Amino acid sequence: MAVRVLIADSSGISRDIMRNHLECGGCQVVAETETVAQTIDLFRTTRPDVVTLDIGLRSERGLDVLSLFRMIRRESPETSIVIVNASQAPDDNRVYLREGALECIVEPFDSYGLERMWRKLSDLYPELKRRDEAASGR
Repeated sequence: MAVRVLIADSSGISRDIMRNHLECGGCQVVAETETVAQTIDLFRTTRPDVVTLDIGLRSERGLDVLSLFRMIRRESPETSIVIVNASQAPDDNRVYLREGALECIVEPFDSYGLERMWRKLSDLYPELKRRDEAASGR
């Protein structure tokens, strides 16, 4: 069974890059969102295994991304959350990691950040690791 992912990012280009990277690794992208409200609705509808969450996500309801992050953690503690941050400010990332984020990666994406995310995901979801190892010939 594929690992189901919801991509929440305000940038269409970033969503495309993330979707391509995840699908090539065997994940199934079940939804893409660009606002906090869409993310809440589709998270509750799709119940993904993983959420990639852009901290620059637009908000219409006054709910900020940190509150959205906490809501996801409260409603579904087993859901892995990868924070996507356009800022390299380590304090921002520390808050999310301390509160249970699987990983924080910086955009624009580079191969180091995407690989670091992939290693954490494949450690958590062994079916991804097997696909990764098969692709590399191990």
